[in-house]
Amino acid sequence: MAQTTGARVYGRQELVDLIGALPRVRIAHLPTPLEEAPRLRAALGPDAPRILIKRDDLTGFALGGNKVRHMEFRMGDIRAKGADSLVVMNVAQSNHARLHSSLAARFGLDAYIVKIPSRKDEPVNGNLLLDHIVGAHIINAPSAAPDDLQATFARVLGDLRAQGRVVYDVPNDPVSKAAGACGYLLASVELLEQLDALGVSAQHIFLASGTSSAGLALGGKLLGAPWRVHAISIDNPAATVEAYMCAAANGAAALLGLAELLEPGDADVTDAFIGERYGVPSAAGLEALALAGRTEGLIVDPVYTGKALSALVHAVRAGEIGRDETVIFVHTGGLPITFAYAEEILEGIA
Repeated sequence: MAQTTGARVYGRQELVDLIGALPRVRIAHLPTPLEEAPRLRAALGPDAPRILIKRDDLTGFALGGNKVRHMEFRMGDIRAKGADSLVVMNVAQSNHARLHSSLAARFGLDAYIVKIPSRKDEPVNGNLLLDHIVGAHIINAPSAAPDDLQATFARVLGDLRAQGRVVYDVPNDPVSKAAGACGYLLASVELLEQLDALGVSAQHIFLASGTSSAGLALGGKLLGAPWRVHAISIDNPAATVEAYMCAAANGAAALLGLAELLEPGDADVTDAFIGERYGVPSAAGLEALALAGRTEGLIVDPVYTGKALSALVHAVRAGEIGRDETVIFVHTGGLPITFAYAEEILEGIA
């Protein structure tokens, strides 16, 4: 269960009203669909559970994804602070950079990306191509060494502020860090209402780890939802991810004046599906990518959603989820990444 014994349970409208007091700029197409996946279920065998796909790849703005929910609250904070520019630091194929660059274009800000060197810097395609299309200023860090990255980021911030710019530091602003969890606290209410309409409850939610999984875990706890969130790391050790999720969720709780917190153990966090490392497709992730595509016409990417789906596939095959249960896979988007991995995908699904 998501809820911890003794925790206060909030009403759905009560939670919506609390979140409604935060600055927010609505850009997402909501609610996103909650779809059955009967052919995927059949492909996983007679003991497979009911599988529902939460289509947060269809949030609409700039090719969508989970971060569009985050950015509604981040943009509210940007406006509240009077910022005229924003700075992010990401690799070439970052969904985060693509969406924030697009957000800046939409609302008349200047976007600066401190680009972390990676093996996907060339050719220019996927998310990096989209960054160029929407007019982001791209600054190449000299190396991926942490000291070089921080020095480059600090220089960009310092140069802009010296010019009199009001800069929003996306990775470090405290409200920015909590924005993703705020978006997915609201998504928890949306999801419960969709499940009610189907006349079903869900016992498991699988998705790539981050502030979205933090928001769903805290949302389930606050609302007394029956689901258990399974947060699938695509980069860092489980302990690091769990601490990050708690910090993000509890930052959101602080903004809302809530005493209830996300605690270690409130969600299942695993690093067993990373594969070789971040940004390198795994065999299991590529199998899941092909399985989703060939059973449901559902496109997942090889870096995030493919690895998260592979965890669900593994859990079903291992009998960790019963056939009478219902599991939700949150599709968090990331379609543009796929085009940067054509060679790896074709080799992996051949």
